[in-house]
Amino acid sequence: MKIRENRFNFFLLILIWIIIPVLFVSCTGEKKKNKESQRISSNVIEKKQYVCSMHPQVIRDKPGDCPICGMSLIEKVVDKNPADSLLNDVVLPVNESVISSIKTINPVRDNIPLVIKASGIINFDTRKIKMISARFGGLIEKSYVKLIFQRIKKGQKIYEIFCPNIYIDHWNYVKLIQTYPDQDNLTVEAREWFNYLGLTSGQIDALKKTVKPNYHLTVYSDADGYAVPRDFDPEKYVANENKGIDNASEVKGIGLNDGMTIETGVSLFKIVDIKSLRADIKVKTEEIGLLRKGQHVHIITNIPACNNYEANISQIEPLNGGVFQLVIVYFKDKGGNLFPGRQIQAEIMTDNRNSIWLPETTIVNMGHHKSVFIKYNNKFIATVIETGLHTGNKIEILSGIDPTSNVALNPSLLIDSDGLIQK
Repeated sequence: MKIRENRFNFFLLILIWIIIPVLFVSCTGEKKKNKESQRISSNVIEKKQYVCSMHPQVIRDKPGDCPICGMSLIEKVVDKNPADSLLNDVVLPVNESVISSIKTINPVRDNIPLVIKASGIINFDTRKIKMISARFGGLIEKSYVKLIFQRIKKGQKIYEIFCPNIYIDHWNYVKLIQTYPDQDNLTVEAREWFNYLGLTSGQIDALKKTVKPNYHLTVYSDADGYAVPRDFDPEKYVANENKGIDNASEVKGIGLNDGMTIETGVSLFKIVDIKSLRADIKVKTEEIGLLRKGQHVHIITNIPACNNYEANISQIEPLNGGVFQLVIVYFKDKGGNLFPGRQIQAEIMTDNRNSIWLPETTIVNMGHHKSVFIKYNNKFIATVIETGLHTGNKIEILSGIDPTSNVALNPSLLIDSDGLIQK
């Protein structure tokens, strides 16, 4: 009996040792199977999502267009390792951290020629303004030049004058010629004197043939241009009136009228030459150090009939404490199409500059600072930069990024129209 009981206990012990490992393996396999099932289920449940790069609040489960701005939705990228993400990426506003796949560009270090763009105004060339004075006194019987900006050509009649004061000079010259007709050397000084008085060679030759001189004389212009009053100030006229001399409503007189008496040496009026002009160009103070006398200037007008003009810097006038400095350029307008008072644009060609450059489309100007969007993985992070000169469609980068930075080519696609980048 004891032998049977012992055998039973022995077989029971063996059975227990066999069943326990089997049960352990079965439980472990079931757990693995449950985990795998959960993983597969999670993958099935997880779906792709699509968002708008400008309006991240718009989320769809399939591709399409944003109902707000109409842009194509892009696939939302899920961070597989959220523990590795920086807290800054999580808390940054939309306009500082944006998920997108727009085109990027790297800053380029290059030695490029600088072109400074500036605006200006056409002014009179004060070097070409001539004062017309009375060479001798008398009574003006008829004036042919009366209105401001009246066109005058060289050799044109200015006025007819009754001038008894120089009658005696004419009479002595006539008597000398009549007495010594073959001795021109005796009349050299007399002819020089008449030249000084403004008589033309034709008027002097006519005196040789006259028997008795006339008290009346015609005065001719020795210059081309436009008549203006003797007190005409070109600087004030362009600055204050800014009408341009082609204004048809301008009917002011110059003060040279019929019946007025003039004395020897008195100033009558001025003649300005509008074929010789001056461009007053305003250049930013920070750019003035790049300029020097003689640099080439391309002058651009908005007048269809006028061609663009080429000139060189004639003078640089520093203005203390101003945002702009004055650059003066003298140039010729042979066609006489460009009048003082007109607005112009200028491109000044300066020396090359070796620096880091970006297209102007990459810069976001927020008023108090400028920024670019730099791409890190799939995120664009707003970065404040310091800019320098602007030439053509490129802007100089002084600090904030380097040539290895991936910069958004068109950051306007990343900015919510209602938001600002705050730093």
